[in-house]
Amino acid sequence: MATLVSTWYGGILGIGESVSYYGVGTWLLMGVPYYVFAAVYAAWLAPRVREGTAISIPERMDQRFGRTSGLAAAGLLFLLAVPATHSLMLGTILSLLTHLSLPVAVTVATIVATLFLYKGGLLADVRAGVLAFIGMYVGFGAILLFCMSQTSLGNMWRALPQESRSFTGGQSPLAIASFFILGAWTIADPGFHQRVSSSASPEVGRRGVLVSILFWCLFDLLSVGTGLYALTLLKPLPTNLIEIFPALGDKVLPPGLKGLFLCGMAGTILSALVGYTLVAGASFGREIVARIRPMDDEGVKRWTRLGFGLSTVLAIVLAQAIPSVVALWYGWAGAVVGAVLLPMWLAYRGTVKIADRAVAASMIVSFLAAIAWLVYGRRTNNDFLEVVLYGQRFGLGTLVPGLLVSAIILGTGRLTARRETI
Repeated sequence: MATLVSTWYGGILGIGESVSYYGVGTWLLMGVPYYVFAAVYAAWLAPRVREGTAISIPERMDQRFGRTSGLAAAGLLFLLAVPATHSLMLGTILSLLTHLSLPVAVTVATIVATLFLYKGGLLADVRAGVLAFIGMYVGFGAILLFCMSQTSLGNMWRALPQESRSFTGGQSPLAIASFFILGAWTIADPGFHQRVSSSASPEVGRRGVLVSILFWCLFDLLSVGTGLYALTLLKPLPTNLIEIFPALGDKVLPPGLKGLFLCGMAGTILSALVGYTLVAGASFGREIVARIRPMDDEGVKRWTRLGFGLSTVLAIVLAQAIPSVVALWYGWAGAVVGAVLLPMWLAYRGTVKIADRAVAASMIVSFLAAIAWLVYGRRTNNDFLEVVLYGQRFGLGTLVPGLLVSAIILGTGRLTARRETI
């Protein structure tokens, strides 16, 4: 449970960035959707994941649909596990501490963190996760209590800009709906699957996810509260909004607490980076290469280590190409989740018959369509992929377009399969 809590909350600097955009509404937009979908996962997917013989999502896809679907899912989940946001955040902290340029800091921080995994393997992930679980609560609890001792909650609230006090984050109903849909990332996340499938029993896995939701809710209160204090105490805000939490710690905390806070942040991010790099390496070695070319365990280990390196390089490239945690969530991650979400749900909960090639096509084509939309947004300086619909402007992201394309192809595949049986 501790590793699930800390790994899934590795995007901590992204919460500071989100608070600068949405104020107290960050809890509704970036917290509640994930609680809801985590609860859905616990209720409907966790027992089947633990009871099944497949130890990974691609393996389940292979069992349910066929080899091509398993390979397509493995490739996409490798891309989802690439820790680009964590590389960006860890590099940001290193840049602030050492005054290295952000590109250099991102590169150095990511490589050092990956070497930590090469040396310790799965045990490194567990150790980092447990330490991060403790550090994230102690660090943010300390800074929030310190801020409250200097400025009361009431005074902080009154000092906030009006738009930061909106519980909807100033977003339209369609925008709120798009944020909720992004929360479905929880269902497709390979980290959830990894931890639930390795739990002692289906009930332990289900309870572990439900208890994790309570801890995420508590940490949201700590992190969003800290972010709101940052909006009132940092004048002006940092140019790079990812730096809000480190800048607040530097401004208000005495040396001892400042070190504790920075260690809590860095530890949380490092834990998530190590965890996702481990998943990416396993996806590459076991789920991609070993499916194409069967090999012994030593061969799988060699290719898994190569997967660590490939995910590290891709994380560095993405972090420098899209230097915003929120934009990476909304763009890159959304494209992958939109492609794998429906096939994964059908693999575990569905009973309909769809051809292997149709499922694989739905994932590949929907991902490419979403990436094309992402590239268009980058080329037109529309990083958050905003559109206007029914007079409401909101960030559509890449998940919804990918999901629509996936649904169309899967629906067509289902109709084709029905005709073939008539």
